[in-house]
Amino acid sequence: MGGLMSYGAIATKIRAMESRLLDEEDYRRLASMENISQALTYLKRIPAYENLFRNQSETHIQQVDLERLLVGTLFHDFTKIYRFCDKRQKKFLDLYFARYEVRILKRSLRRIFNHGDRTGEVREQRSLVQKFSDIHMEELAQAETIPQFLEALRGTGYKKALSGLLQVDRATLFDYEMTLDLYYFSEMWKQKDKFLKGKDLELLTRSFGSQIDLLNMMWIYRAKKYYQLPNASIFALVIPISYRLRDSEIRDMVMAEGQHELDQVVQHTYYRKKFLNMTGDDLEKFYSRFLKKIYMEERRKNPYSIAAVTAYLYDKEEELDKLTTVLEGVRYKLPPQETLAYVGQ
Repeated sequence: MGGLMSYGAIATKIRAMESRLLDEEDYRRLASMENISQALTYLKRIPAYENLFRNQSETHIQQVDLERLLVGTLFHDFTKIYRFCDKRQKKFLDLYFARYEVRILKRSLRRIFNHGDRTGEVREQRSLVQKFSDIHMEELAQAETIPQFLEALRGTGYKKALSGLLQVDRATLFDYEMTLDLYYFSEMWKQKDKFLKGKDLELLTRSFGSQIDLLNMMWIYRAKKYYQLPNASIFALVIPISYRLRDSEIRDMVMAEGQHELDQVVQHTYYRKKFLNMTGDDLEKFYSRFLKKIYMEERRKNPYSIAAVTAYLYDKEEELDKLTTVLEGVRYKLPPQETLAYVGQ
């Protein structure tokens, strides 16, 4: 009864929002469009996107603008859910919003390192994000150098976490992005106990802990296969948290000599029991499948809990990733079946 009382209004609102998510037929139709203009015309007829594209010209919109606009729908959905939350739930969502802050910071870093467009999120989105963030969004949007970027982060934990890289000779984009990830996951794991309790804490611990484990496995695998990093450097990339993975298994993965030995370690972890014959090459595919499975199971078993919120936001993020990929396929005139294969349809 407590869950129904606490989450009844939120769950009802989310069910209405879920009905507006794209389905398989929408992706098939979009992938079959001849050009972006046709695809945007189609999206204008879908309730979740009609307001977004109402004042946008299909013939002039650029890819960078399109991606920013799509991300804006996630912020709007987050805001809708936030309004239905009580004080305790809002405190958790304030913490959860760091997930999106990190994405914004990574886009800003890529603009700086790649000397690309520096307009950042569109002005309307900056205003929306500022409601949940202590980052100085207007300054961040104009930042052209790392010192300017860090100045926009004054007063936040991000600045403290990233400032140490100023002492690193030739710190790369990769260094900054990995430092952001390490900070985010460590802070979320540490702070979650302050804002959640009971079933909510149990559910988030499961989904978030599994995500950390799988990310550590993927990062170790990529570092060894694609970058041939020394073991000391790989250890520095590992999020210092383990859920179902044992510390000894993480150590053995880092120390493994060659892919075969690494696969042998992976085969003996908790996660191998969930998907038989899993190897390092399967980790990225397995990561998405397993996380989705967790979110969907938690929502089904506990519809009146924090799982209703986190599962919906996961679905929305996945939709935006798929939609961006499909629209890129249309832009580059890929065969529909090839485009759909990229999004697992």
